This record gives sequence, structure tokens and C-alpha cells, in this order.
Amino acid sequence: MKYSILFLTLLLNLKAAFTQNKTFTISLFYAINEVESNLNFNRLDSMLTAESKNTLAVNICGYADFLCNDAYNKDLSLKRANAIKDYLLKKNPSLNVIKCVGVGEKNSYDNSSILGEPSQRRVDVIVAVTFPRKRIGERENITQKKDKPVAVGGPKNLITIEKGESMSFEGLNFIPGRHVIVKTAIPILESVLETLKEHPNLKIEIQGHICCEPGNIDGLDLDTQEMNLSENRALAIYNYLVRNGIDEDRLTYKGYGHTQPKIKIEKSPEDEQMNRRVEFKIIEN
Repeated sequence: MKYSILFLTLLLNLKAAFTQNKTFTISLFYAINEVESNLNFNRLDSMLTAESKNTLAVNICGYADFLCNDAYNKDLSLKRANAIKDYLLKKNPSLNVIKCVGVGEKNSYDNSSILGEPSQRRVDVIVAVTFPRKRIGERENITQKKDKPVAVGGPKNLITIEKGESMSFEGLNFIPGRHVIVKTAIPILESVLETLKEHPNLKIEIQGHICCEPGNIDGLDLDTQEMNLSENRALAIYNYLVRNGIDEDRLTYKGYGHTQPKIKIEKSPEDEQMNRRVEFKIIEN
């Protein structure tokens, strides 16, 4: 009995030594009555490419908003979930689909809008990843880390770059799906404000960027329920600076969607946060 316990303990320790796990959720959004979306399939392709060497298991849950009746919405949400399941299995037959369900308008609130609730027209794909952990003594793979783009300098460095160049600052990030700045980014924003006040000839374009969306499309802003998330993030910075004394003539803003990602294939929440950013382009200095 004693040896059996020791053997079992050894097996568990070996498993822990050579594998590790992570989970993340991909939320896929739909137009009214839409079941299949090439845009959403493209997002799944990106995920499968990023995790091609790992073992995946997924739970899939479809939703609908309050538009139409409960029976229709339950069926619609299940069709959406099944379309995602079929696509994933077609791309990766070894994928383990643990659960695939549709819950209809269960979480939707009737706001009487003819536009419904865009945030509830979605499928959530919860992905559990198991991948090899580096062996004891194995060198850290630093190639990818060296290639990973990072922000250069701080807000004071705005005055050191040339006209036409852009700069971003690590930590100036937003809450996922919203144009609300995370609290830890406020000191960075205050430093940008101070730099602009100290250098009155400096003019900038504020450029908003998002994560997790392929191509030229902008993201859904959960605060406004409109597909202009990157623009709203740039506008949020613009409004903050104007509100605190910077002349409007010195500032412009623009949303770039997911056309200029810092991390091309987002493999982790950290990668997504790197793309969920605002950059500052020098117009005049």
C-alpha cells in the first residue's frame, strides 16, 4: 500500500513537472439573426494557429438578446453554438468539445430598443489549454520575448521623437470591450498632460487600437453598443486632455481598429492587452 501511494505521488509530480494549463475566453459577436460569421471564424483561426502545438478542450455557450420570442432565441443561440462547434471540429478534429449549449435570452434585458442588446448576441468559447512545460534545466526560449514589441520610454519622451513618428506607453490600457481607462494608467495620462503643457508647440494625433478583431473592422464598444471601440478610446484620451486645459487645435484623434497590432497573433491576455492601446503621433513639434 505504501509503495502504491509513493508511485501515485511520483506520477502526479511528473505530470505537474512537464505540463501546465491555462484558460481563456473568446467572445464572438453577431448581427441580428446571424448564425454564421466569417469574421468570427477568422478569430477562431487565429486562436487555433496560436495554440497549434497544444492540447485544447472547449466549452461553447451561445446567447441571444430579447428580440423575438424565447423559443426562437433559444433555438438561435444553439444554432450559433453548434456552428462554432462544427467549424472548430472541422479545423481541428482532435479538439475536445466538453459542452455545447444555447441559453437563449437568459441573460438579456429588454431595453425596448429596436437594436436589441448587441453584447448578448454572442457565443462564448471557453478554451482550456494543456501544453508542455519546459524541462528542468531547459533554457528559456527568449527569442519570442526579444521580438515582442514593447513601449519605449515614458510620456516625457514625446519631445524626443521626430514629426510623423508614433509612441505608445506601456500600461496605458483599457478595460476589455470598453473605452474606460484602467486605473493604473491614470498616472501615465497625467504625465502626458504635463508634457503637453510644458511644450505648447507640440501637436499630436491620438490613435486608438483594439485587440482580438481581424482585418479593418473596429470593435464593439459595450458602453455605446456601437462598432467604434478604437475611435472611442482615442476620443476618451482627447476629452481628458481638452478637459484639463489642452487646446483642441493641438489634438486630433482617430481609431485604427485592429489594423496595426503590436502582437500579430495574440496568445495570451497579456498579448491582447498590448494591442488594446492608444498611441501618440507627433504632428508638430
